[in-house]
This record gives sequence, structure tokens and C-alpha cells, in this order.
Amino acid sequence: MFIATRRMYHMKNIISHDDNKLLLSLPNCMYRTKNVMEFEKEQDIDINIIQQVPHKTMTELEERQDMLLKKLDFLYDRIKTISSYCKINEVTIKSNTVSSAMTVPEETVLVVSPDNLPWFLYRILAKTPFSLNITWHIHSSVPKEKVSKITEFLKNLNSNKNGTGINVRLIFKCVSADSELRLSSLAVPIVGNVNILRYLSYVYPDILPYNQGDFNMDGFLDICHKLERSPEKHKADLINKLFSQYTTWICNNQFSIVDVAAYNAMKQSNNVLKSVPKMWLENCLKIM
Repeated sequence: MFIATRRMYHMKNIISHDDNKLLLSLPNCMYRTKNVMEFEKEQDIDINIIQQVPHKTMTELEERQDMLLKKLDFLYDRIKTISSYCKINEVTIKSNTVSSAMTVPEETVLVVSPDNLPWFLYRILAKTPFSLNITWHIHSSVPKEKVSKITEFLKNLNSNKNGTGINVRLIFKCVSADSELRLSSLAVPIVGNVNILRYLSYVYPDILPYNQGDFNMDGFLDICHKLERSPEKHKADLINKLFSQYTTWICNNQFSIVDVAAYNAMKQSNNVLKSVPKMWLENCLKIM
């Protein structure tokens, strides 16, 4: 061990502290600092950590730690014992089909594009117990070559001629590809045919069967939404996914809102209708 006994630099002694005649008055502070002019009698390197903390205190800490570990082991054994008595029963998912219909609005506005016509209205008009008074308007944004397509769609759309019942206003515009259902001027519109069908399933639960707790059904509805917005070259893959579980109907072998949404999406293009199962298409034509 090397201990320096001499100072590296010798400085001129300005005040002599070794003179006994010189007395320095030190303040009585809370904390006293070491006089830097005094020579250290004991180097810090010689101080052992055991000297800083008494051996008795370290022993008490170790004993307390052992006691805590034993308590944790005891609690863990109790938790294991309690969990062995708990029997986990299989969770049964209740059907969340809509049992009571929502209040039917007195007047609604449906804004649609001529390239995405609401063919699902045929299903509702054929089965609804309410009288629907349908009026329509073609916006100036619609080109003339698409007007004939709209008039052909409206030709077979039978509505109440008496002027009484629920008023449904159809507005054909070439602004957005997504349809919008507006229940009031202040409410946020329902955007997209799939979301509109979801809303109508609450109004007409017997006409559009929809189980909101069936995630498989919601997955098929998402595919129908993609089918409406995808280009022609990607629609074949979506149709294969849509009919992956097909036997008679698309979802759970039962007619549901999925079949209406799929038929509405495929009706927009004659090329798509040629690639779907013929039996399913015939069944849809019978009930639409």
C-alpha cells in the first residue's frame, strides 16, 4: 500500500496555525466540517464496511428477510390449496339476437351512389309490416349515362302510394362511394351499407337476423364491406373467403344479415355474380 506523506506542491504559509498563540473561533453549526488543514490520522481506504454498520443490525435485517420469505411461501401454499377447490365451468355464450325492435323513425334520408345501389331495400319492402313512402331525387353530380340504371332500380321498388307511414327519401349522388343513412339533420349519419344493415337489423330483427355476439358473423360482414370497396381483381379472393363455410347459407348454415350484405355487394357487378354458387344465388333471388 502506498501512502503519500508529502505534498506535491509546497505553498507559502500565509497564516501559521501551529502557533499556540493564534486562536480561531469556530461557529457552533448543526454540521461540522473537517478541517482541511489538519493531517488525516487515518486514511479512508483503511476503513472497512463492517465498521460502518454494526454487525447486530445486519443480523436483524437477515432474520427479518427470512421471516418475510417464509410468510410468502405460506401464502403461496394457501393460494394453491384454494385454487384446487375452485372448479372452472365452461362458459356458455348466450345468444345476443335482438329480441325487441328499436323505435322506427318517422322519416329517414338515404344517400347512395349510382354505382352502389341499395338492393337490400327489396328485402325490407317485401317483408316489413310498416308502410313505407319512398321518394327519390337524382343529384346533378350524377352523369346522364347512369340515370337509366337508377330508373331501372326504382321501377321495381314498390312503396306505399297513400302517402302515409314512414317517409324514406332516396338521394342519388356521385360524391362518395359509401351510402349514408341520416336519421335526423343533427345526428351523425350511419356510413356504409354493412353498418346500415346492422342498424336495420335492430329495427327489423325478423327480416334481417343478426346475432351481435357472433364474431364469426361480424367477420363475414367485414368481408362484405371490403367486397364493396375492392377492385375487380381482388374480389375473387374475398368471395372465396366469404363462401369458405358455405353449405346452404354463408354463416352457420342459416339465413342471416350476412347473406343480404353479400347479395347487395355482389349485385353491383354482373361479373361477380357469375362466380358465386348458383344455389345460393337462386335462394337469395327467392327471398329478395
